[in-house]
Amino acid sequence: MSALNLLVFRGDQRHIHGQELKSALVSQLEQLSGACSADADPDALIRALLLAGELECGLADADSPSWRSAALITDRIADALVGGEPVSDFKSLIIAARATPVLEHLNISIPEGFAYYALHPLAYAEVLHKTSVPANYLVVVGIRSIGTTLSAVTAAEARLRGMEVRRFTVRPQGHPYNRQTELALSQLALVQNAGFYSATFAIVDEGPGLSGSSFLSVAEALEQAGVPSEKIVLISSHAPNMDALCASDAAQRWKRFHCVAAAAEPQRPNEASEFIGGGNWRSRLLANESEWPAAWTSFERLKFLSAPEQTNPGLLNPKLLNQRLFKFAGLGHHGDRVFERELKIAEAGFGPTPKRESDGYISYPWIAGVDGRPMAASDISENVLARIAEYCAFRAETFATECPDFNGLQQMAEHNLRELKLDVPVELKLERPVIVDGNMQPHEWLLTKEGRMLKTDSGSHGDAHFFPGPTDIAWDLAGAIVEWRMDDQQAKELFDLYRRASGDDASTRIDGFIKAYAVFRAAYCVMAANAMNGSDEQPRLERAAADYHAILTKNMLRNVWAA
Repeated sequence: MSALNLLVFRGDQRHIHGQELKSALVSQLEQLSGACSADADPDALIRALLLAGELECGLADADSPSWRSAALITDRIADALVGGEPVSDFKSLIIAARATPVLEHLNISIPEGFAYYALHPLAYAEVLHKTSVPANYLVVVGIRSIGTTLSAVTAAEARLRGMEVRRFTVRPQGHPYNRQTELALSQLALVQNAGFYSATFAIVDEGPGLSGSSFLSVAEALEQAGVPSEKIVLISSHAPNMDALCASDAAQRWKRFHCVAAAAEPQRPNEASEFIGGGNWRSRLLANESEWPAAWTSFERLKFLSAPEQTNPGLLNPKLLNQRLFKFAGLGHHGDRVFERELKIAEAGFGPTPKRESDGYISYPWIAGVDGRPMAASDISENVLARIAEYCAFRAETFATECPDFNGLQQMAEHNLRELKLDVPVELKLERPVIVDGNMQPHEWLLTKEGRMLKTDSGSHGDAHFFPGPTDIAWDLAGAIVEWRMDDQQAKELFDLYRRASGDDASTRIDGFIKAYAVFRAAYCVMAANAMNGSDEQPRLERAAADYHAILTKNMLRNVWAA
């Protein structure tokens, strides 16, 4: 199955009103300006920086001349973050932001590293410590989208070190495995002028991704403009396996340039001490490895535990208390959305109470061992069905949203069914669009010692990097049916309970969502197994893929409840 072209990552572009984005930036700058302390709070600065970077990027992609004004704001905020500029200086930035013309509509790509993968902007300030290329004059070239913000931070650190700095951004075009970059005339003039002064050119982005072609296309565009390869530095979030890059002759091309990776150790709250991400959390919750759910560990959000407090420390086995789970939720407004959802869920009694932490993290009380346990499909009961139905009804009401790209989910289901050689018709109907939970597996529910069912990880998956994105609440109902292995009678009861709680009869559209859910999970597990070839996780993922495949081929869940 390694050659399959499966769809599991959804499109990351969103359409926003330019004035709304500018207003959010102004509001954040006003908060900074009104702070009582002499120096700006780093998390507040990062919020402002991310908003400014998105505004600059959106305007540059739209070829609006206003991007220059937005870039100056991004640079000033980056200077403050890197160098500790006093808060009082932000008043001039508020005036500049208010005066910046914006377009009515902007297309913004979600910066995945900031939103999902704990890539901290300051890691790119630290990169200049690592580079062995001397530079008194540095030209920083950011690859849009996330490279816009990262390039501003890199340039700010260079200015702090006394370098002469210029910065611009580019948007490579074309097939993901064969990107091409064309420099604008003004950029060509800047490059050639800087080259006259023997400048070093730093290309800045997250990645590299599967192909490495974005980095390579920018580096080769600079070469074509007359920059020697030894003057080009690729600043990435990680050191790539050059032989695995998919672009044509990628390894040979990549080796011509100097590459520096950002800091490998993520920034996190001081209390977040023990790493339990990458699937390690399973050993804390499930002693028997045969019960471990499959996981694509490299795409998990970072998770840590705090050090426990002890009672009766002189005893042989002291009781451990008050540990907290720290999970990366997203920097700036990306994490704010996750926190706000999970707070509403906790206030309604469905989940543990979250606490906002630094560096994009949220913490929760650690409910394990003597305090509770993860649930299993064998726990299914009338009370469990009622709790799931009540939770789905709550989400349908509380997290109702617009769903601008519902066709993408239909296309994902049809495409993956074809790739997996499954002749299964699927039709999705959108009636109750929401930010779904997306993770309805039994182990995502904890049963406390008081007998309460609490939903964990409830705020981040409904609009994350993977499908489905915003969609019908039937996705969560389908997920519950599949993951809890409900029989027809249990599924009927779930729909009846949900209908009573919400007034929505989802049974008439559930068949398509069960198929779409099962084929997405099958494709996800196949792709993950291929990516983790040779690891202990591979057979676990392959078994999970086979289970989801069986749901589609053996008609294990029949649409009899719609009768």
